[in-house]
Amino acid sequence: MTHPALLHCTHGPPVLSLKFAPDRTVARHHKVHGHAAAVHTAVCLDRCGNCLRGFRRLRIISAGFPPPPSKIHTVSRVPSQENHNMPDQEAATDGLAVHHDRIALLRETLRAPGRYMEPWYLAYLLLGAVTAGLVPILLPLMIVAVSHKLSTVAYVMGVFNLGLLTSPAWGLLAERGRLYRGVFFGGFVAVLSGLIVMPLVASAGPWMVLAFVIGAGTAAAATVASLFVLDFAPRTEWEPRIGWLQSFNGAGQVVGLLLAGVFSHGHYAAGLWVAALLLAPALYLGGRGLPIARERRAGRERDPHLHLNVRALAGVPRANLPGGGLLHHSHHINLAALRSIRGLLGTPFGRFLGSWFALSMGVAGFFTYFPLLMRSSYGVAPSWTSLTYALAAGVGIALFILSSRWAARSGAAHVYLAGVALRLAGFGLLLALFLVPAGAKAGLSLAGFAAIMLAWPILSVSGTDLAARLAPMGEGAAMGLFNASQALATVLGTFAAGPLVHVFGYGVIPVLALAGLLAAGALARGLGDAGTVPDDPHGTRTGQ
Repeated sequence: MTHPALLHCTHGPPVLSLKFAPDRTVARHHKVHGHAAAVHTAVCLDRCGNCLRGFRRLRIISAGFPPPPSKIHTVSRVPSQENHNMPDQEAATDGLAVHHDRIALLRETLRAPGRYMEPWYLAYLLLGAVTAGLVPILLPLMIVAVSHKLSTVAYVMGVFNLGLLTSPAWGLLAERGRLYRGVFFGGFVAVLSGLIVMPLVASAGPWMVLAFVIGAGTAAAATVASLFVLDFAPRTEWEPRIGWLQSFNGAGQVVGLLLAGVFSHGHYAAGLWVAALLLAPALYLGGRGLPIARERRAGRERDPHLHLNVRALAGVPRANLPGGGLLHHSHHINLAALRSIRGLLGTPFGRFLGSWFALSMGVAGFFTYFPLLMRSSYGVAPSWTSLTYALAAGVGIALFILSSRWAARSGAAHVYLAGVALRLAGFGLLLALFLVPAGAKAGLSLAGFAAIMLAWPILSVSGTDLAARLAPMGEGAAMGLFNASQALATVLGTFAAGPLVHVFGYGVIPVLALAGLLAAGALARGLGDAGTVPDDPHGTRTGQ
């Protein structure tokens, strides 16, 4: 059965001619409205005023075809039973469309960087250098050097991750009180103050309070950074601008990791104070080009983060953070989606959330203790750990793009399982080396460490694809649950690792990671056969 459709853009003449058939989906897109990219499938039409949730799986053929006939009518897609029995084909078509979206976004972002970048993005780069590069290396090393208690590291870093969960509160405060600048600069001041005081105290209680302040300050700055784009920039510029923010933050992480290696030979206090000094120019740079509250875009959406094309942004390189990056702070928990969580447990989407939760919880202890683990168990100096991490992050830039291509060709579920397998191999190598009583372990342990880090782009891209494709609600609400599961699992896993490491030593860390990864892989098996979620004629997939 064939369902032809002509769609009319409310801002101008017809822009898309669609033809749906059981074996293929063809889209011809006419670039007539100056969109950010020549081809944007469903997102493009959504920007033009047509909600195209039912036309999500589009295969882009080319642009520039002659305009369709002037007779305008819309025919809703009626999925045939034949289509429902072909999940692999639907997933492949969906993956190809998303891959084209990502390539188009990357090309547009790189083609006109001056159009989408602002001077205050440098402040976000410096924040990434501090909170994603220097702090994860130097803070655990300092805590153990002063307290000589392994469990204290988990409690302090766990409270830091707990502070990151405050991002919804900062978003509400900024939007409802029009306190964008106050929350943004307040976040930087909180992180700067916490880093200055942290080396001056020597007990778990004050460290935990300061760690929460640093985490909450990071969440405040990151949340408002995304809102400066979503609430003030034109909607057609959201993805390129958020993409540049992600890239600046990821570049900052690499710089921070390299700096951490310099101070990792016992100069931990000095390193944290240098981190604080880096945020001083961030306060100046953060004021360059910032919009002001009275300039907030008229007619802005109630929940703009629900309309962000997160699947296209998944292919843009970003920092490897166990608690989530900028996209985490861009998607708040949707209450309607949260109320429906019990009904999702038996669905493919529910299984995937369980898989992502198990994966995140299993590796949380590793990301808390990795500089200490590598030094004590394998004889790797923290400077080499930092350097390997930075190199893996650099190589990961290419893996973000390649992972998108692999997901389009082989399916996101298969790529996700490949990422899980890569991390299993890395942690399996670390466990095997831990059990070896003697010998040169440093080189092989760094290989295992690199494999764990290189799996992040593969897991991030494919995980985002699966969350959006399998969700029975809108993609924005789905991403809220997706990021919330990662953040909650990271907090729980970090706190749980403390007493376990205290009792069993560092050897329990790869065991916990392997257990979480095996559970993640088991839950994710068969998700490639689930296909895409059928279209919802009642509009429950609108993202609200």
